[in-house]
Amino acid sequence: MKKSRKYIFSLLKKGQIIFCMVVALLVISSCIAVDIGTATASNGKESLDFTIVIDAGHGGIDPGSIGYKTKVKESVINLSVAKKLEQKLSEIGLRVIMTRKDENGLYGLSTTNYKKRDMQKRRDIIEKAHPDVVVSVHMNSYVRHNLRGAQVFFDKTSPVSEQLALFIQDQFASKLEKSDKGISVGDYYMLKCTKAASVIAECGFLSNEEDEKLLLNEAYQDKIAECIFVGIVGFLNLE
Repeated sequence: MKKSRKYIFSLLKKGQIIFCMVVALLVISSCIAVDIGTATASNGKESLDFTIVIDAGHGGIDPGSIGYKTKVKESVINLSVAKKLEQKLSEIGLRVIMTRKDENGLYGLSTTNYKKRDMQKRRDIIEKAHPDVVVSVHMNSYVRHNLRGAQVFFDKTSPVSEQLALFIQDQFASKLEKSDKGISVGDYYMLKCTKAASVIAECGFLSNEEDEKLLLNEAYQDKIAECIFVGIVGFLNLE
């Protein structure tokens, strides 16, 4: 009888140990799942609560700049880079809104003042989105064909936009050719559409033959999108 009690006590003790081990494993697994699934920013917001607006510049009858050699339209490359950026941001759970998703402009009928209507429509989309970040994707051009590289512009009245510009420009400088330029102040309509962090990313010069060749390359476009993506993630301080 004593042996039987001893045996039962031993079984109970083992059962308690196993139960405690199972509970401990469940707690650890839960902590890991929370850590992976809820990336947070410095202000405590979960990453899924952030909204990013990507504005692919120009479109429709407004081609933007034209390639020096190939005559490629800036609007085409803008959209390609914007879509690559959209995919990267969406993959980590961020909410992404595109001002345009195809080759068309946002002006409706191509009548007088179409450009003004196009810009106002973009502003409407941004205001409705209540974004945390706005990035307008463009390609540069200049009369001097020797200028190269990517540069980020921000509104001088917006410190938060300046910070976003610094994060993205740092990526451009370290990963794209001839892009160690520093950020620059820009007095542009798209930078005044919201109080949120807003920048214009001029991703290279279509007026330069070397840049033009790179900007037409899918892998290089992906590299540009990756720079902007990493800059945004850094700015939002996502873990």
